[in-house]
Amino acid sequence: MPAELGLVQKASVQGKVHRASSLFKLYILNRAEAFFGFYPLRERTVSIDDTAHTFYDVTGSQYVQQAQMWFDSVWSTIACERQP
Repeated sequence: MPAELGLVQKASVQGKVHRASSLFKLYILNRAEAFFGFYPLRERTVSIDDTAHTFYDVTGSQYVQQAQMWFDSVWSTIACERQP
């Protein structure tokens, strides 16, 4: 952690969970910056011990598409060749 390296005076992390599928991700850094992204959901039904169970699952293809769009935006704007 940055606090252990002496980069900041103090660092802390707090987290909680809930029973629903992840709907989005949100990281807040130093109460000043935020990183946010959606996890689109789709309904699925699977059979467990001959009983159908319906749940909501993250749609990976949309997540990958959004991640690729973000990567491409960084790559084509602020990324640069590493200087020796």
